[in-house]
Amino acid sequence: MSLFKHVTTRQTRVKTMKLGDSFKKNLTTRQLPSLFKEREVALGRTDKVFASQWLDERKVVCGTKSNQLLVLDMTSEWKISLPVLEGSPASEMPEVNCGIHSIKISPERNLLATSGQNPNHLAVYRLPTFDPVCVGEGHMDWIFSVEWIDDFHLATGSRDGSISLWCVQDPVTQKEDNELNLCIKSPASRLYSTLDQQNKGKDKIRDLVYERNSQTLVSLSALGYVHLWDMNTCQAKSTMTLKYPEETVCLALEKDNMLFAVGSQSHISFYDVRCGKAVGFISSSDRGAGVRSLSFRDLLLTVGTGLGSLFFFDMRTCSFLVHRDTDQMLCYRSGKGWLRDLGQFDYIFDHTHACCSNAVYTHCYDPTGTKLFAAGGPLSLVLYGNYAALWE
Repeated sequence: MSLFKHVTTRQTRVKTMKLGDSFKKNLTTRQLPSLFKEREVALGRTDKVFASQWLDERKVVCGTKSNQLLVLDMTSEWKISLPVLEGSPASEMPEVNCGIHSIKISPERNLLATSGQNPNHLAVYRLPTFDPVCVGEGHMDWIFSVEWIDDFHLATGSRDGSISLWCVQDPVTQKEDNELNLCIKSPASRLYSTLDQQNKGKDKIRDLVYERNSQTLVSLSALGYVHLWDMNTCQAKSTMTLKYPEETVCLALEKDNMLFAVGSQSHISFYDVRCGKAVGFISSSDRGAGVRSLSFRDLLLTVGTGLGSLFFFDMRTCSFLVHRDTDQMLCYRSGKGWLRDLGQFDYIFDHTHACCSNAVYTHCYDPTGTKLFAAGGPLSLVLYGNYAALWE
């Protein structure tokens, strides 16, 4: 398979002195998932967790469809709801609030970016105190993704079809105490996801990842395109039409080999950041429900699906991890979570219906790589509920 050849060739360039540690690290990464046990985390009556990041080895910050920003302590089950940042009084709230779809921590881990009380706005907090830093106004529709370029510059991808580039450091008022803007009225630059002006703004940006070595921003659109942007020039390097374009909602970056993965309704596709060429495809275990979250840990790809599955793909062997005893594909299912009474939809759904399954909309490994936080909620748009768990 071309994917296997690509990864293997890249790895032969690693220095011999590092091979021992690298082998042990990757071996541990591949063995850990088979030992995971689920411990559900109660979130109360919030709706669907869409985004999450580990703050440290104990705490996770997550964002919900009901626009809550929560910090969860995984050791004590303590949790707190943080205030979401408000924009200027003149800013107009959309009729429907989609909630928080993305959370990212800066490379130096001193700033956190997400969306604000208005889902069209960027909100930046200072870590570890969560003091407000700034609110960025400029998008005309919901923000689906945020991604840091460096410690003071970031990109946001929106349902309005644009990518906005922001600077959260004020060069005019910056002093020795490193003061930052309290409000950014417009982005420093804006990129559009479509090549033809006729469709400009119609193609939603669903996800972003940034490859620092090549300084390439990768954007995923809802219409089945991937764009590679040169951040030195803010110009498009290339555009790819995806082979599997249905329900493309998530990206993940494998940094060492400069690969990125795209999740769709039925497949995961792998592409080379440098040339934008496809290097492999694999089928999802839940093909009808879609791939909802992706992450790389070394050369292990973890996949969360719309039917609540978590499964693991080993890039070294180009195969899914299997149970040690049964040789069956290793696949975990999300737990019961919490579901609000079905009410008027009771005649359509029952609790065994597939749409009541808790989709894994987000997952992330802790800094040690030994714990996996996974969260989400019911797949159906009309159902209100949540799911969160620690797998360790």
